[in-house]
This record gives sequence, structure tokens and C-alpha cells, in this order.
Amino acid sequence: MSFYNKFFASLVFSLVVTSLFFTHSNANSALITNICNGADDFQYCHNLFFLDPRSVTVDVHGLALITVQTTIIKIQDTFDTKISDLVRNITDPVGKHRIGVCQSHYTDAATKYTNIFQSTDKKAYQDAIDGLRIGSYDVVNCQNVYRRKDLIAESPISAENIEIAIKLTRVILIVIEYLIRN
Repeated sequence: MSFYNKFFASLVFSLVVTSLFFTHSNANSALITNICNGADDFQYCHNLFFLDPRSVTVDVHGLALITVQTTIIKIQDTFDTKISDLVRNITDPVGKHRIGVCQSHYTDAATKYTNIFQSTDKKAYQDAIDGLRIGSYDVVNCQNVYRRKDLIAESPISAENIEIAIKLTRVILIVIEYLIRN
């Protein structure tokens, strides 16, 4: 079974698992607001939850699963659309090398965030936090490959790297830290 088939099967499994949490106690808007107050970008966090109708039907554990799942989807979407398109269209050797590095790091990040989902699902929150450090580092490395050696350039997926490695990962950490404290 190829990586993508395994990843897709894992993602489908995670969607099913997440749906099991819909019947638990609900997260109310005050709780979501409280959680998002700890985010670097309150509006981003707030929109992340309130644009996803599942958010008001799950408990805090479910919110953690939703944020990890959203991150996995963002990683896969970036890989499938942006990176794949760039791999096909970039012709210069430096650009090809750089996007190849990103391709490899995103493949690793997808696996690591899937493991983070599984750890979060099992309530192994410290394992999830440890995984976030490593998984976000893969995305940061994709960003940094454009800042090292050769000509320094802006990553063509800079916005996606920042959203995944900083914004989404920070929201996941905030929710997991909330779970640990409470």
C-alpha cells in the first residue's frame, strides 16, 4: 500500500473516530473564546472553530481532534495541489531541489500529524505535544530551505508553511494545554 493510500485510509479512519465525539458534551462559544484568547491570532482561532459546525457539538477533546484533523487536511491539500504543481512546473535546478526538500518534509509532516491525531485520540497529550515539535519542524524546514545556501528566495508556499507551522500548531497546543490543565 503506498504512502498516499495509507494516509488516505488513516484520514478516513480519523474522520470516523472524530464523529464519535459529536455525542459528548458540547463546547460552548464562551469556552472556544476562552481557548482562542491564548492564540497569537484570536480571529484565526475563532474562525477555525466557528466556521466548522462540528466545533459547537464536541467537548474540548473533540476540539483538539478537529484542530489536528484540520492541520492534516491543510498539509495534504498543500502537498496535493501547491507542491505537486510546483514540482511539475519548476525547471531551474535550485528551485527543483528546494521544492523536492519541501515535498519530502511535507510527506514526513503528514505522517507525524497523523500520529499526533492518534496520540490526541488516546489522550496521550504529552506524546501529541512532543509530536507537534517534530511535525512543525518539518514544515519549518521547508520554509528554511529557501533561506539557506544559493540565492535566498521567498518560498512559494510561505503562507501555507506559516499557517501550518505557526497558526494551526499553536491552536492545537493551546487546546491540548487546556485539556492538561483541566
